Amino acid sequence: MNSAHSVVVLLAAITAGTFVPMSSAAMAAPPELAAGCTGGIAPNPSVEQRAGNGQPVGYTFAPAVPIPPTTPANQVPRLATDSTYSVDGSQYALIQTLDGRVSTAYADVPAADVVPGGAYTLTDWTGTHGAALAARGSSQYTGLQFYDGAGKQILENKLPVTHDVDSDRKVARQDFAPSVAPAGTASVKFFASTNYSRVEWDCVFLQLAAYTVKKEIQDPVTGNWGGLATISAGDTAKYRITVTNAGTQQLSNITVTDPWCAPQPKGTPFSLAAGATQQVTCDHPNASVADDAKASAATVTGVTFPGGKLADKTAAATIKVKPQDKIGDLVWSDTNGNGVADQGEPGVQGAKLTLKDDKGTTVATATTGEDGTYLFDKLAGGTFQVCLDTQALPAPVAGYLVSNACTAMTTLGASKHEDLALDFGLVAPVKRLGGFAWVDADENGLQDPGEAAAPGVKASLVVGGDGVATTTVTGEDGQYLFDNLGDGGYQVCFAIEAPQAATKQNAGDDTKDSDADPTSGCTQTTTLSATRPEDHTLDVGLMPPNTLPVSPTDG
Repeated sequence: MNSAHSVVVLLAAITAGTFVPMSSAAMAAPPELAAGCTGGIAPNPSVEQRAGNGQPVGYTFAPAVPIPPTTPANQVPRLATDSTYSVDGSQYALIQTLDGRVSTAYADVPAADVVPGGAYTLTDWTGTHGAALAARGSSQYTGLQFYDGAGKQILENKLPVTHDVDSDRKVARQDFAPSVAPAGTASVKFFASTNYSRVEWDCVFLQLAAYTVKKEIQDPVTGNWGGLATISAGDTAKYRITVTNAGTQQLSNITVTDPWCAPQPKGTPFSLAAGATQQVTCDHPNASVADDAKASAATVTGVTFPGGKLADKTAAATIKVKPQDKIGDLVWSDTNGNGVADQGEPGVQGAKLTLKDDKGTTVATATTGEDGTYLFDKLAGGTFQVCLDTQALPAPVAGYLVSNACTAMTTLGASKHEDLALDFGLVAPVKRLGGFAWVDADENGLQDPGEAAAPGVKASLVVGGDGVATTTVTGEDGQYLFDNLGDGGYQVCFAIEAPQAATKQNAGDDTKDSDADPTSGCTQTTTLSATRPEDHTLDVGLMPPNTLPVSPTDG
């Protein structure tokens, strides 16, 4: 084959589309062919299949017309098979035609192998009778033609037939540069044409380098994969990208990227044998309503085949995002009692909450996290309220107070899908300490009916043994009170001046006996905290007037 002449004619034959040039190494080392021209996509590649009229099966013939009545039999246009110059099997194909008038034979590539963007690489064995070519102005070709859906030719890749079969009694090999099927390609044809009798060909080996890419999203309810799925806002969309080698040649350096996923699909570029498939999965976390109807695309890049590089491809899947109704906010310790979650005020972990509907039915329960937040999500609309279990507050805030244990009703639905402002501020209870002073008329150390209150008794509050903090006196009803106290231990000391004295201490029921030591006038220490914010049992009983305490030595 005259390589230089072939290249010139090849370039001149490009009418549209794109050719992928072979490297010099690829041209120097043409593909190995299996016995019988197998492994390609050409129909009847060895032209061994013949119809009853002797034509090769799978071909259509477009003879030169008109045919003059005086045309010699050896120039009447015909498509046939013969065995004289075959290189594969026993048959080869041939066209004879009138000198100067073109006849053409076509073989359609199977529809399943017509892939826009696919690279088609042809090798065939061709020949002619060359002794008279120069004198007759021969124009003889084999090659590929690409057509759109309307039957218009949009690309042609052909090489001239120049080998003289009379020289060695065989057809000779031709290797074509790959040609990429343009967008819109609907059919691909192998063809042979001649304006001189005859042109011959055998062993049509046509390779296809092509791939498909498909992106799918998983339906979270059924688990099925498809091009469209609906998920709830806040959930994770799961995708898979499927790359399939749709041709006959191995593909290499396949790289999948998808900016919609986080993180990006992992893995190094991979290869695929003919017909093989590989899937890459990735996630899009925390889908939002703003993502609704998003058709996100994955891209496949870098794909190579033995004769060159294929174009990048993208594939998309569409996500539908269903608004997710949700309720939540914060439970916090309102240390300054202003009803506002100020900076630095801690959240309360472990608080228990109940979500109820407008009929009072419990819908769900939740527990606050480390930061004090809670959330009820995946709600299907409706009217709700949140209630805080004040009887099961965690230890640090047990006994704390809240203005309302249940929020007002809130309605979610078409116009509002979330309410994240239902918070609870816990306030430490006011610490109080107090008691009662009375005259113990029967000197039994207990408050009996009819015994009188003792007004004007001075009571001093001692904080943690550090000294007197504040003083007060009992009122007309004998009651005294210290309030707005902090957590800690306290004693109350009563100023009892002679001739009065305190009655005996701890005679019985703590709510009715006297707690003051008769000698010191001071009670034992009592501790106030969030779980025990008040103690109103620090009482003192006074002996009746002019009554002295009995000495242990008195007889």
